[in-house]
Amino acid sequence: MSLTTGGIVNYRSKDERVAKYTKQTRNAARAQVAQNAMMLENQRKQIDAADHSNVREEVRDMRATAPAPAAAPPAGFYNDPKDPLVLRWFDGTQWTSMTKPLD
Repeated sequence: MSLTTGGIVNYRSKDERVAKYTKQTRNAARAQVAQNAMMLENQRKQIDAADHSNVREEVRDMRATAPAPAAAPPAGFYNDPKDPLVLRWFDGTQWTSMTKPLD
């Protein structure tokens, strides 16, 4: 740098400028790599935390008791909703075609 020009004129050679810019670029790249590594580590921690909470929810859901299935009425003759003059046979799971007159 020139003292008489107050530092306005730069007397560095082209090779010196290239070396300086190369060093700056290399340092910036190293800083970027370090920042990316920190971001990846933070993401890994967040994924691990989320995974643990998912496992806790799954275990909680597995421990929850399932509601008891509705008990069907026992097999037998019941009033037919479509014909009030007959009784229809219910076999415990479904209505059948068997009917008998109402006594």
